[in-house]
Amino acid sequence: MHTYLSNSEPIPEFVTVRVLVEAVKLGKNNAAVTLSEIAKSAGTTLAFARRILEDHIGNWDEKATMDSSTRFKLSVRAVRLGALQQVARALTWQEFESFTEECLQTTGFYTQKGVIVTDDFRRWQIDVIAKKGRMVLAIDCKHWESPAYESRLRRAGEHQKLALRALLNKMIAKGERENEVLLALPIILTLFEPRARIMDGVVAVSVEQFADLLQGLSPYSSELPFMLPEHEAKSSICQRVDDGPD
Repeated sequence: MHTYLSNSEPIPEFVTVRVLVEAVKLGKNNAAVTLSEIAKSAGTTLAFARRILEDHIGNWDEKATMDSSTRFKLSVRAVRLGALQQVARALTWQEFESFTEECLQTTGFYTQKGVIVTDDFRRWQIDVIAKKGRMVLAIDCKHWESPAYESRLRRAGEHQKLALRALLNKMIAKGERENEVLLALPIILTLFEPRARIMDGVVAVSVEQFADLLQGLSPYSSELPFMLPEHEAKSSICQRVDDGPD
């Protein structure tokens, strides 16, 4: 374990990351946490822990509680320093969804959390939906603590596709984007990198790759399995049949 004794020397970046992540972990569920606990868990000095935390959130009492907003602020800073997966593991599932929403909003999406969708037979809840132009994303945030096995992802993906199909039907019924064809993308977001990026028409992506996916996302991303509204999908199938050989 590295211990840094000087209060004036520059703080190594990896020490900053450790302090931020440990503060988020120890402060979960509004638990009161001391600087001593954070410093010990991060393997650094009280002086360094205090400097790092006060640089990011202002004055720090010897023992303090952090609300979700403060924890998220520390999390965002740690993510910028490359600790995305560590942060996601330290967050609660509610904060994980908020983190997902923040990533989407940063890239220009309008978002909603905890959206309930129903049809004549079933009821679904979509963790986060995001809209930008013609694109509609339905994100299922899987706050799993173990690697995402393919069979587990496939089951989640089938559920997500059905929920997104029901959402699309509701949007069409309400007349949303009447002059444009909606393109919908079901996404499973996990803490761990899935073995396959696309499975049965669903995108599976880790938190570490999520920002990159969003940055390059457009209606013209032909490699992605966008879903069409039912009537458009049927028209597309009919068109392919009509264009086939006699």
